Amino acid sequence: MLDSAQAGFGLIHLPTYITGDALREGTLVEVLQAYRPPADPIRVVYPSKRHLSPRVRGFIDLLVARWEPGVPWED
Repeated sequence: MLDSAQAGFGLIHLPTYITGDALREGTLVEVLQAYRPPADPIRVVYPSKRHLSPRVRGFIDLLVARWEPGVPWED
């Protein structure tokens, strides 16, 4: 879809982590900025009935620390 939009075949609606490079390079142009949907949160799913391993806890902490202020692909 991204390649088709960059070739001029129409509009697409994709997350900015997919379109970010093309937008920065100017090969894709954002339209309808006033109608931008709210950002989807990042979700972590794990079994709550079991003990949370230190690795899983560390991964969750890493995600929160990295993405709580904002997603890196929109910088």
